[in-house]
Amino acid sequence: MSTYNNTPMNNGSVKSNVEPMTVVPQSQPATPTIPDDAKFRSVSTPDKYAKFLTTKALVFRCKTGPLEFSYDDRRLSGKETKNHLIIQVTYVGLNPVDKFIKNGYPTPTHGEIGLGREYSGIVTHVGENLDKDWKLGDEVYGIYYHPHLGIGCLKSSILVDPRQDPIILRPLHITEQEAAGSLFCLGAAFNILDKVKNKNKLTPGSNILIIGGTSSIAMASLQLLMNYYSIETKITIATRPSGAIKLQKLFPSFASQLIFIDYDACNGKLSEPLKEIIQNEKYVVLQENNKVEYPYIQGKFDVILDFIGGYDVVQNSKTLIRKGGVYLTTVGDKLANYKKDTFGAYDSASANTRRMFGSMLWSYSYIHYYFDPNAKTASSNNWIVKCGDLIRNGSVRCIIDKQFNWNDTADALLYLSSQRAQGKVILEVDKF
Repeated sequence: MSTYNNTPMNNGSVKSNVEPMTVVPQSQPATPTIPDDAKFRSVSTPDKYAKFLTTKALVFRCKTGPLEFSYDDRRLSGKETKNHLIIQVTYVGLNPVDKFIKNGYPTPTHGEIGLGREYSGIVTHVGENLDKDWKLGDEVYGIYYHPHLGIGCLKSSILVDPRQDPIILRPLHITEQEAAGSLFCLGAAFNILDKVKNKNKLTPGSNILIIGGTSSIAMASLQLLMNYYSIETKITIATRPSGAIKLQKLFPSFASQLIFIDYDACNGKLSEPLKEIIQNEKYVVLQENNKVEYPYIQGKFDVILDFIGGYDVVQNSKTLIRKGGVYLTTVGDKLANYKKDTFGAYDSASANTRRMFGSMLWSYSYIHYYFDPNAKTASSNNWIVKCGDLIRNGSVRCIIDKQFNWNDTADALLYLSSQRAQGKVILEVDKF
């Protein structure tokens, strides 16, 4: 298994070798002091020392029951810790997948299930095989994605294997809260656009539509399109009026390059205003209570990124998607419903047919995308390193909507279920 082999340069940045990489160490200021109670404790036995990791975690034992704190004093073998880091978690980013996993939880007999798939924290143990790349006190952020194992990172400490779990040193110009919500959606957005690029449909002149513009994955995609792929055309975004206002305030450098469609006013028929713009070759902008018309000469869309779901746009694809274009959805034919949707739900029969035979039966490619962030596969496009660079150089930033203490996780999940979050929902983890 290949690992990172980074060499610090004089300016404090990191030079990466050409080898496939799975972690992104970089130089940092003086190592913070790790309190004794955050480290391993050793217990003497007759023939050796046994290491224990004591943790406090927030879990659920049935999909309708309350969240509860669970305590564990786990014995770790020497073999197990050689290739692992222990991270003291400080903040956790919530994602829709957390709701989907909880919604699909079968019965209390299946034990306890943890929440949280991304985090920020501090390294409190470095395995002997990792001491060239990591050190005690490193401030890190990463993805902890093990949905089928029932574990999450909403706990006081986690055992991380950098060969599987994407992990990066936190640049000091971003906060711990921002770091906790940075990597999952950015990683998904990066891989989505990389997939579109591989179909030769992502160029500076591509005509792009984003459905659901203020979801975290959409905002990451938008920043990548503008700051990484240098899109020159106007990008059309379907969102609520409040979302349009927020995006204009968040990204003033390219706000004039965005065309907004009022998603709420469509009543499920988003195709209608889109067809009007294409057919009439003009779009309308409300400026100081006045409607101003602008010419629209971009025609049909080369790329549609759908983060809301639904069948209307697909049903009208002939009038909306250019021949050879790409329609990529993270949801499918049904509108996303965080209160009911479950993890790993099957597509409809028609969606499966489009996915398998779309290029033959339709004039465009249909992709239902699932993000698998396992670091073992990251070397195919080096997305962990590239996303770390994009965060570090400011090309992409995490937009935080609300922050909760982990004692109020139930309220945070309710807010996430409302599907009105315009950015990340972050949880603060108390020290234990």
